[in-house]
Parts: sequence; C-alpha cells; structure tokens
Amino acid sequence: MFVSAALPAALVAGVLASPAAAALSARQDPCTALGAGASSSLTYTFQLEVANASATDSAASGTLALMNGSSDGLWWLKEIQQNSTGTFSGWTLQSGALIPTLSSNDSGLVGSDMPVPSGSIIQFAVTNNGSANAGAGQTPYCAVSDAGGQAALAVNGDANSFAVCQAPSLDWVLVYAASSDNNGTYTFDTCEQHYIYLTQA
Repeated sequence: MFVSAALPAALVAGVLASPAAAALSARQDPCTALGAGASSSLTYTFQLEVANASATDSAASGTLALMNGSSDGLWWLKEIQQNSTGTFSGWTLQSGALIPTLSSNDSGLVGSDMPVPSGSIIQFAVTNNGSANAGAGQTPYCAVSDAGGQAALAVNGDANSFAVCQAPSLDWVLVYAASSDNNGTYTFDTCEQHYIYLTQA
C-alpha cells in the first residue's frame, strides 16, 4: 500500500515571501522556489539511493540503476541490491538535467532525462549515436536539503512523491506520484513512498 509521508518541513520551508521575487527567481532557476539549499546543479558525481519514507531514520535501503526496461527502448530507474550499477555508474545534475555517467567511456551511449508526468515510471532515452535528447533538462530536476543536510532529489518541484513499485517484470522501479491508473506498467498495491538521496560517489 502507498504510504503517505512528507519530508521534514525544513526541506520545503523558506519559499520566497514575495510573489514577484518568487516568479523572478523561478525564471532564473526554478529550484530556488524550493527554498534555501535547493539547486539545479551539483558539482559532484553521485549515486541515487532510496530510503523508505516510513523508516525512522534516513538510511538508504538500496541503489537505483538505469536499466533497459521497456519495449519502446526507454530505460527505467530500477532498485538494485548490489554494488554494480551496470552501464551507467553514477549521475550528475546540471541546470536541471539529471545525467547518467557511463561506467566506460567506449560504449558511446548517451542517457537523457524525459518529462515526468504524475503516475509514471521515471524514464530516460538512451541512444548510441552520441546525441542527447533535445528535451533533456526540461522537467527540471532539483537537489534539495533535508533537515539532516542530505541532498534529496526533487522533480516537478516535489521531493515527497517518489515511490518504488513492482513492475510486471518483477523489477522494482522508481515512480513519480504513483497511481492505480497506470496502464499496467506497475502494480499500485506494491508501491511504497521513498526519498531519493544524492550520495556523493
């Protein structure tokens, strides 16, 4: 069952008081509307780690890896319980684009983030011709700081609506704002809310 919880208030507190100032900052960097410590870029490479929202601490319960997931060629973020993360070994955040970094430089693959509508599995377009998706970074993704100072992932201005759900393939996939209306891409009753932490690699 989908568990409802919210990140500590410090994560989303500090929204700019003036509507005009908020609108101006949002045009410059939409992540600033999430408060102090929010950013659309990070200077380090990181792993995406999941922490169950219902846990009493923020300890990671697994790592997310980008894996070939759907019949239409899109790749999904899947929870894994081993050290190897496959083709892409880490992530960077640049101007709102969540960019996977290759484990090896000789594969020629490029991964680009995709828009993230409510109820959808988090997907990436991966091509082998060296050209990135023109829509990359349009969502955008943000890094926000929780009460303990950890960097957490937000998308669509929201860090509280990620869930890990079981797909028909039995993989556990990352979903944004899980819904029972999902065309059978995952089983809604298996979804559990998680926070996604950006842990320096």
